[in-house]
Amino acid sequence: MAHIAFVAHGLISPLNAALELSRRLAAHGHRVTFVSHADISREVDAHGLAFVQLASDESIRTQARSGGSPLARLRAMRQARRRSITATDFERAVAALEPDLLLIDIEMHYATIVTAHLQIPTMLVMNWLSVFRLPGLPPLNSWASPSHGQASGNARFRGAWLGVRMAAWAARMRHKAGKGGVGDVLRPVTYGTNHYADLKQVARARGYSLKENTDRNEWLRPFMYTRLPVLCLNAYELEFPHTPHPNIRYVGPMVNRHRTEARLQSESRRRWEAYRAARLATDGGRPLVYCSLGSYWSDPDFLRMVLATFERRPDWDLVLGLGGQATVADLGSVPGNVLLLDWAPQLEVLELADCAINHGGITSINECISSGVPMVVYSPSLRDQDGCATRIEYHGLGVGTRWDTKNPERLEGHIARVLADEAMHDRVREMGRVFDAYLEDAVAVTVIEDYLHAAGGGPAPEQN
Repeated sequence: MAHIAFVAHGLISPLNAALELSRRLAAHGHRVTFVSHADISREVDAHGLAFVQLASDESIRTQARSGGSPLARLRAMRQARRRSITATDFERAVAALEPDLLLIDIEMHYATIVTAHLQIPTMLVMNWLSVFRLPGLPPLNSWASPSHGQASGNARFRGAWLGVRMAAWAARMRHKAGKGGVGDVLRPVTYGTNHYADLKQVARARGYSLKENTDRNEWLRPFMYTRLPVLCLNAYELEFPHTPHPNIRYVGPMVNRHRTEARLQSESRRRWEAYRAARLATDGGRPLVYCSLGSYWSDPDFLRMVLATFERRPDWDLVLGLGGQATVADLGSVPGNVLLLDWAPQLEVLELADCAINHGGITSINECISSGVPMVVYSPSLRDQDGCATRIEYHGLGVGTRWDTKNPERLEGHIARVLADEAMHDRVREMGRVFDAYLEDAVAVTVIEDYLHAAGGGPAPEQN
């Protein structure tokens, strides 16, 4: 079967999805090798997959900063930038693997550009919902929804897309006027860069036309690719109704139930196991709510509001996972009906939960739906969370609302509504069955095998 090289960014949520996709490919006889500038060896090794470690972004920056006098350091930085633009380490590492197919995280722009000349069949892998500008579809950072009516909805969508373009233009102007403009001259190009100036020079050095191959007017910054197929690791049924872009293939969410929680410390594991055993022994009885803001960031004010809510409701229980982004000292007093974990085994907790509070990350949303747990989604409006929250509201899978850190009474009302709404629970379970169908029908593997066969890189998929 095929040898597939998977170029990963290293962020935890997309990595878990990538590992689940790779597990499914391996189960169908394919061989997967991960390639990354991030040290993901622990997670990859736990799944029995091969891994090629590249130079980390930080090591590239550190080498560029070495030198003596300020003038010598500036000269060294300029030279380091020139070397990084023309360096061939990345593509040589990929070429040495002789893969039949490249799967590249959609935010690994450097990898997409520098491997293009290798002429290896390539698919981009996206953990978000659709990022394309299409009729009936607002940008992912918008609260606009079809529920406002078709005519008004379309007007809101157009306004939201105009806002995306204006915000991108303003960000470019701030970048050029500030330290970013200086960085465009002195900063070495790293493998994880998303700076347009970096990618433009890397592309120019390799004869890759950004004008012909990318579009800067889509939601994804700094640009979207126009000629490569995109694997969307989500269910189309979670989108607003629309006709998908011809480049996108919805292959269902990659809920990695086989993952090893490598970051879960032994003490947290012991406390969770004891808590779960005690709860199972008493057959539940009290509503259990799970709260986590993911592993990228945190807001202690929000978490304190959550704790205040459960202090008001001693008849509810809470498991609060901090994702390694906050400490007990940040939160103050913890009520007796709360289990606080530095890192929570999310899927295990969701097996027992009746409701989940999250920040609108698509991975958390997919795992909640897969576990049959309705949500209260507080969006901090960082990237795609607004769009995810409004889709949860639109499909009746929970409550989607704007960020708030000062109103525990409001949060209490949202939780009470979710716990009491049996129809909402039914809709979540139905969406979970939709998710299961993608797995049972091996949609992801079939799409990849069909593409590989069409590109001449593998045998025709077996027909059932």
